[in-house]
Amino acid sequence: MEKNEIKIIILGSVGVGKTCIITRYKTGKFLEDIPSTQGSNYVQIIKNINNKNYIFNFWDTAGQEKYNSLTQSFTKNSQIVILVYSIVDKKSFEALDFWLDLVKKENGDTGYTLGVAGNKSDLYQDSKVPDIKGKGYAEKIGAIWKSTSAKEDSKSIEELINELTENYIRENNTKNRGSTIKLNNKFFNKKQEKKGCCGSDNNKKNKSGSNMAQSTVTVASKSEDEDF
Repeated sequence: MEKNEIKIIILGSVGVGKTCIITRYKTGKFLEDIPSTQGSNYVQIIKNINNKNYIFNFWDTAGQEKYNSLTQSFTKNSQIVILVYSIVDKKSFEALDFWLDLVKKENGDTGYTLGVAGNKSDLYQDSKVPDIKGKGYAEKIGAIWKSTSAKEDSKSIEELINELTENYIRENNTKNRGSTIKLNNKFFNKKQEKKGCCGSDNNKKNKSGSNMAQSTVTVASKSEDEDF
């Protein structure tokens, strides 16, 4: 079966549940009292989506300020970026711009697919960040938003990662499908002027009213995943 490797980095403040999200996605289980990530953790997970095997290389990053420069370097060449906040921690939501800036400093504004997870939806009754705010922020930065809970179930996490994967592959295919280059009359006239000893005769013919039709050269490339 076809395999595709995708680098996914998960960013967010301390205690928002980044490690729990990855653990739940990998094992289907929720683990209590997971210690805060120090530096970063690397986890490889193989999943089948739409009859294709994907190797997800997850980078679980630390939320502590002292690791920020290290975290920024880990974002390099990320293909999917997931920003996580806790719905019961307003400051973690307000910090999303900071985490996004780290990604942009290392990778620019394009080349990766963005996701936003409003985590700990099982604590909805104590929410400090309404869903409408989370959705609005995601829309503003061009991201996919999902309410998630590593404690309750894996479904919402799987749905988010699946949708991000499909979007990333789709956008990648669109970029690789080729382009059209138009060459106008001047280009061909100049080519003919340089040819042989009869260049001046050609010029006279062109001036006398022989109109050359505009030509189009198409350069196309087919992506391996075009049928996704």
